[in-house]
Amino acid sequence: MEVGVHIAFIGGLLSFLSPCVLPLAPPYLAYLGGTTLDQISGESEEVDPAVRLRVFLSAVCFVLGLGAVFVGLGLGAATAGNILLDNKAWLATVSGFFIYGFGLHFIGFRQAPVIFFGTVFLMGLLLWSVSFDPLADAIDLLPYVAALAALSAAAYFSGQERLSLLTREARFEGPAQAGSYGTSFVMGTAFAFGWTPCIGPILAAILALAAQEGSVWGGGAMLAVYALGLGVPFLVAALFIGPFLRWAKGFRRHLGKVEAGMGTLLVAVGAMMITGDFERLAYWLLEAFPVLATIG
Repeated sequence: MEVGVHIAFIGGLLSFLSPCVLPLAPPYLAYLGGTTLDQISGESEEVDPAVRLRVFLSAVCFVLGLGAVFVGLGLGAATAGNILLDNKAWLATVSGFFIYGFGLHFIGFRQAPVIFFGTVFLMGLLLWSVSFDPLADAIDLLPYVAALAALSAAAYFSGQERLSLLTREARFEGPAQAGSYGTSFVMGTAFAFGWTPCIGPILAAILALAAQEGSVWGGGAMLAVYALGLGVPFLVAALFIGPFLRWAKGFRRHLGKVEAGMGTLLVAVGAMMITGDFERLAYWLLEAFPVLATIG
C-alpha cells in the first residue's frame, strides 16, 4: 500500500495545481470566508486578523467536506474490489489501460506515439530492475504492448487533442449564502462530487488503486491521503492568503506543465498496473528502502 499512498498524495497535490482548481482557489477562499479578494489580498491594507481566521476556519470545513466524500468513494471502491477479488489481476489490467488513456488525455493525443515508446522503454527498465526472468516476462508482455500500441494509435488518429467527455464540467452548486462554516462543509462536498476536466481522471486513477487494496479501510485510507494532498495546499493558501494570491498569479503560466506532469504520472502508473510491476515495484522499494514501511 505504501507506494499507492505516496502516489495518492502526489495526485492530490497535482490536482490542486491543475487548471481546474488553482485558478478557483482564491475566489473560493473569499467566498467561503464571506469576504472579497480585495479584503484578503493585503495589497491595499493589512488583512484583518478576524477575516484571516474566518477564511482559514472556513477552509478547514471545506477540506473536511471534500475529505468525507473522497473517503466514502475510497471505501466503496475497495468494497467493490473485494467483491471482485477472484478477478483482481484482470481488474488491475483493465484499470491500467483506463489510467493510461487518462494520461494520454492530459498530455495530448498528438503526443501518443512518443508516450507509447516512452512507456515501452519504462516497461523494459522495470523488467530489468525488478523481474527475476526479464526475457520470459518480456515475451508475456507482448500482447499488452500490442494493446497499448492500438490504444495509442486510436488516440493519435482520432483527430482530437483530448477526450471531449473529460473537458465537460458538471457539479453540484452549493448554497448561495456564504460565510458560515456549515456552508463551507457543504461546498467541500459539492466540490468533491463535481466532475471537473482536470480532477476527474486522476481521481478515477486513485480510485482504481484503492480497488486493488486488500481491505476496505485501506481503500478509504488511500482516498484520505489523496484528500490530504489536495486539502493541505488549500489550508496553506488560506493561512497565507496574501502571498498565495501573488504566487498563484505568476504560477498560472506553468499550468500546462502541471497537466503534462499529471499525464506522465498516470501513464507510468497505468503501465505498471498492466504489467503487474506496480506490486512488484512496491515490494522492491520496501526491500531497498525499509524506512518506507514506516511511512503511510
